[in-house]
Amino acid sequence: MRPADVVVVGGGVIGCACASELASRGLVVTLVERESLAAGASGRNHGLLLVPTEPRLVPMARLALESYLHLAEDPPLPLGLDTDPRGLLIVATDDREAAGARAEAEAAAACGVRVERLVGTDLSRSEPRLAPDLVEGWLLHDGRLVDPASLTVALALQARAAGAEILRNLPVRSLLMEGEVVRGVATDDGPIESNTVVVAAGPWSDRLLRPIGIDLPVITARGWLVRMGPAPGLLQHVVEGAGWHSVPGEDPMPPVLAGQVARDETGPLLGSVLQQNPDGTILAGSSRQGVHSSEPEDHSIPGEIARRAVRLVPDLDDVRVLGSWWGLRPMTPDALPIVGVLTEGLVVATGHGSFGVSLAAGTAPLVAAAITGEAPPFDPDPFRADGFAVKVEAAPVAGAPGSHRV
Repeated sequence: MRPADVVVVGGGVIGCACASELASRGLVVTLVERESLAAGASGRNHGLLLVPTEPRLVPMARLALESYLHLAEDPPLPLGLDTDPRGLLIVATDDREAAGARAEAEAAAACGVRVERLVGTDLSRSEPRLAPDLVEGWLLHDGRLVDPASLTVALALQARAAGAEILRNLPVRSLLMEGEVVRGVATDDGPIESNTVVVAAGPWSDRLLRPIGIDLPVITARGWLVRMGPAPGLLQHVVEGAGWHSVPGEDPMPPVLAGQVARDETGPLLGSVLQQNPDGTILAGSSRQGVHSSEPEDHSIPGEIARRAVRLVPDLDDVRVLGSWWGLRPMTPDALPIVGVLTEGLVVATGHGSFGVSLAAGTAPLVAAAITGEAPPFDPDPFRADGFAVKVEAAPVAGAPGSHRV
């Protein structure tokens, strides 16, 4: 197989964005995906582009949005990208939830999003099909929809147009090492030599990193979605039940411990996010659950998502369910992705959690800067991969990271 300047492992939205960015700079790039493009969470999410409530993520998200809007001007396939924000309406059913809604709105405002408080007739006029007993709402002038699978494929096609090789249905089994330097990957079709490997394999990244002694604190979380409809004209905005999106300082996903599994205490975190798709269907989510199996542990979650959706929008009670599905997301304890050099020849881009689509094309220039030595597009320190310490029994890797960001 042809040698490359860079091998990108992972055909999700992060890997495809990195491949496109690197190939556009004239590097010889090979992207390797173990299944089809967007097979995981990159094709199984809301496709909701939001300004994060964590200020350190805002430059990355803004850069990504600029890139997507530019791509949408002449896309290789339809993206379904909203030109203007739809609006994210956070609603509360009681006073406790109202406090959570205000906290989310204040966090969004601190990141530059215009917000409005809505109560009474203002709330019902804004979204007429909402339950009449909601106590408060906050309208965030934010939120664009995009088809996440189409976006991922479009980035891969953009990479290929720039000269990248896209290899699908090809598992990467291990990293190729020369002493402590990474020099390519071993695949089912043989080795691919390269100067640099970018591991952007989401929740599967640790399977490549642990054998060489690198233990990143990436937690795998399953998220379910339920598709209903069609119900044209039901919603004007994206509607969220208060308290779903974490604000700075909150731990979005604790790790799964052996004792919790033994006592069957690994229940999901549940919330409500509802959106009206262009085809009239309603996509309802969502959940987060730390996983210890590639198969779903709890099949009751779609029912709970549907129950919460009907609570907020009673007219959904008579709408047909078309299907449900789940995806696995890589999350970190501080809700910041890990992006940067791990050791010579090895770069990582993972841990984006629920913001993979919102951050992908902003992550890619940071990866490119780490490889080429160019100035980074924004402060890379919050995402540094070398701020961790290795804590696994394996051949040590010089300068490699581990479990605590410093």
